[in-house]
Amino acid sequence: MKLLTFLGRGNYQETCYCWREQEFPTKYAPIAACHFLQPQEVVIFLTKEAQEAVFDDFVKSLPAHVRVTPVEVPLGRTESELWEIFEQVRLNVKKEDEKEDEIAFDITLGMRSSPWLSLLAIAFLKSGFGVKLVAVLYGAFEAKTGDNKTPVFDLTPMLALLEWSAAADRFNRTGDARYLAKLLKNYQKELALRPGIDQVELSQLSPLNGLASNLTGLSQSLQMIRPSEAMQFADQLGEKVRQAEEALTKGDSARPFQALLGTVLQTYQPLAYPYPDQIADVDAAKKVLDAERSLIHWYYEREWWVQAVSLAREWLISWLMVQTGNFNIRNQSKREIYEHLLGAESKAFTEAKQANQEYRPVFLSQIAKIEQVLGFWPNLTKVRNDTLHAGQREDAQKADSLVKQLKDLITELDSLPL
Repeated sequence: MKLLTFLGRGNYQETCYCWREQEFPTKYAPIAACHFLQPQEVVIFLTKEAQEAVFDDFVKSLPAHVRVTPVEVPLGRTESELWEIFEQVRLNVKKEDEKEDEIAFDITLGMRSSPWLSLLAIAFLKSGFGVKLVAVLYGAFEAKTGDNKTPVFDLTPMLALLEWSAAADRFNRTGDARYLAKLLKNYQKELALRPGIDQVELSQLSPLNGLASNLTGLSQSLQMIRPSEAMQFADQLGEKVRQAEEALTKGDSARPFQALLGTVLQTYQPLAYPYPDQIADVDAAKKVLDAERSLIHWYYEREWWVQAVSLAREWLISWLMVQTGNFNIRNQSKREIYEHLLGAESKAFTEAKQANQEYRPVFLSQIAKIEQVLGFWPNLTKVRNDTLHAGQREDAQKADSLVKQLKDLITELDSLPL
């Protein structure tokens, strides 16, 4: 294992550092960390001034078997110098010729900005490069007791806050809750591994898995354009949250998720509908169409354009079926009939319009706004096909043009009565 730490040229005082059941007296917190963690190597980031002032004394206190690697860094007085410190930390976490190894940090000493820069760098290295992190120790000298004992805290759990932040950012931008669900499962495992936990307490944690599974299923159904599944998952979410409320209070590391709960529920609430496949009458059909149209907007607002255009085309076919009194909108053979009918009527309408002739729909004349529908159906089909065929055609349109046309097509759908 490798321990990385900072060293400034401060006036260090002797104290007894205490971590878990271990104690070690020293002036330098990283020396105590070496005693606690038993690393094979210590990488010390220090300024030239610190190297001249305290480095020799620091090294004398290290166990003889520990390899020492000093790395000179700037003081961190400018943004550029802070980035240079980060780069040195990154380069020394794991060098190209090293095998996969565990690392730990002691961020007690160094310049004022060092602990916070270290935490941010550690979070990046952990998520970006899969670094195996053992501990992030901080000796709280300011919290020492009357008998000169200084507590040492492991700040590794606080990195979870940055992970929650990343998951929350992804959720807020895209509506994808899978990363929140993953952190919920990690929280459940953390609670389940607590010493002395019994079977009753373990069973009380199961609602966390139910909530995480709901969020995962909801996100997957949205990704794969399964509106019925998404509606049902969204409808069940409130109950899953209620069932998990008690378990969410059993540990501190779920507090970020608790803070996000309102946003999560509000984001998915417009999609909720309990009976998307029970369409026996016009009222039920209108509720499903209304929920699916909301989902089209939900997709577009979060830049899920492929899903939005795919559902938009299918929605128009469903709308046409309902307008003619056919509520079995999940029946594939009937959908194909209506799709063919819409295509034929639309083609005839377009040809008549190009010839400056009047056209009266043959089979769809009783449908409200049918000429409007026949007018934009060809472009909806074209935009959808161009998107899903990955531009593999000679007249493929640019992405920004497809996005703009999609927005206009959604406006057309909004104008259709339910």
